[in-house]
Amino acid sequence: MTKKFKAVKASIVTGLVFISVIVAALPTTSAGLIFDLQSVLTVSWRTNQTEQPVVPRGALRSLDLTISHTVTRGVFGEGMIRVYANKVIVISVEIVETPTWVTATIGQGTLSTTVQPGETTYVYTSISLQVADDAPAYGLGYIKLKATAKKAGLIEGFTQEFTLNFVPEYKPLIQPTLPETNTKKIGPLDTAVFPIQVTNLGNARTVVLLTVVNTPKDWNAIVTDQIILEEGEGSSNTAYLVIKPPKNFGYHNDEKTITVSMQPVKYDDYTKKGEIIYATFLVESRGFSTPGFESIAFIGALGLVLVIMTFLRKRK
Repeated sequence: MTKKFKAVKASIVTGLVFISVIVAALPTTSAGLIFDLQSVLTVSWRTNQTEQPVVPRGALRSLDLTISHTVTRGVFGEGMIRVYANKVIVISVEIVETPTWVTATIGQGTLSTTVQPGETTYVYTSISLQVADDAPAYGLGYIKLKATAKKAGLIEGFTQEFTLNFVPEYKPLIQPTLPETNTKKIGPLDTAVFPIQVTNLGNARTVVLLTVVNTPKDWNAIVTDQIILEEGEGSSNTAYLVIKPPKNFGYHNDEKTITVSMQPVKYDDYTKKGEIIYATFLVESRGFSTPGFESIAFIGALGLVLVIMTFLRKRK
């Protein structure tokens, strides 16, 4: 038994020496082809971190990445891979492409692991993600990553791109402006008209709902109930507030404030609402009011004409 064991041991040693001589004599590329040792990487992330839409200009979204490493081998590489046990493999991860409205940075781009024959090893990093205000609501957002395992001896390197997908959230954001003024002086029989221009600063087609919040007693105030803002930077539309003061008989010296509320909502989903914005308008009504005076004057003038015509007929 001892002689047989020694003979087997000698054969193994001889075999290893023979293989080593062949490996040393062959070019690295040829040896790599013979043993077929190849690093393989996969990149994965927690889907619950990308399923929830990303709010434009909101808090940074952190995405955790898991990179797995294995070494594949051919028939002749089964024994050789053990020679590389605990060999350090350098892994790099970089961002190669994003839409213009995406800002993404990788936490740690250079990582390392070791060769564990027959096992998969893991390394970890993260991506910080933020999207701009003009990110299209529920459009396709993506981050294209390139993962590379460096060549290590006869273990061939590996490079592959992976795409991480997500969607931006709807951001209802508007900016009202008053092209003329928010203060007017009128007579009791006049009407004050205020244009209200609203600009879409959000990232989708938006409906703006307008409401007069307070109407003073005996005053009338109406506003365009809704306007539509198309998607796209600078898209705007104009609503109008019309105010009529009391016109009962007598002298008026009234000054009232009227407030209009504006709320943006998503055009095709009114459950997605934005913050309510308010605009205040001041109207001064000064002067005499003689309601119905025009009719009385017209009737009086008509009567006067009839009297004159009758008088002229009698003279003839």
